[in-house]
Amino acid sequence: MPLLTSRPSLAMKICVGLSLVILLGLGTWQMDRLFWKQGLIDQRHAQAELPPIPVPVDTAVDPDMAFRAAFAEGRYLNDQEKYLMARTRRGNVGFQLITPLEQEDGRIILVNRGWVPTDYRDPKTRPESLIEEPVHVTGVLRLPKTKHWAQPENDALANQWFYVDVDHMAEDSGAELASRYYLELDETEVPGGLPIGGQAKVELPNNHLEYAITWYSLALSLIVIFVFYHRRPLENKEDNSNGNAA
Repeated sequence: MPLLTSRPSLAMKICVGLSLVILLGLGTWQMDRLFWKQGLIDQRHAQAELPPIPVPVDTAVDPDMAFRAAFAEGRYLNDQEKYLMARTRRGNVGFQLITPLEQEDGRIILVNRGWVPTDYRDPKTRPESLIEEPVHVTGVLRLPKTKHWAQPENDALANQWFYVDVDHMAEDSGAELASRYYLELDETEVPGGLPIGGQAKVELPNNHLEYAITWYSLALSLIVIFVFYHRRPLENKEDNSNGNAA
């Protein structure tokens, strides 16, 4: 007699079908994220590689200007340093140093000068960083930040900032903003080696292809298991009965 095979129940068919739709949907979503992330990375690279422009002043913020190569000139207000907390570099904890750059008209542009180890928070430990003469600095434009739900509140009194609130930082400095963009400096070497510039994240993690392969592989595995499970042979009950009678 031909071998009998099991037939999947309706409930199992529905369960497997829904699981398959979810797995394929997650894989497709990750592929969409892959193309979006790669486009964002390419855009940042293209913006950063353009010839630098002066930091735009007296203009509304344009999101398309993010990571545009730019430069600024002025004098650092070293007594108004702001510390962007909880920033790491190569596994070391520190902060990013934001200093107002005073323009000829007295207004300021905020400049993220780069990363500093926690042990060098006191300006007296890094006197070479307290540049008094006029500077010409280059980097990329960054947009004002809004607080992420997981971030602590900024504490101006303790000089502990967790996101770049350009309006609040300018108010705390007692100066008027010339631009709502802020400038994040490049890796140009500075006296004393601190701060360490080039902290702008032009590159972004892009693991979406691996995630997509994982979801599609799980979908394929589910199909294979479903087919093999329900094509497995069943024992012939009649043969079993005869065997028992013997």
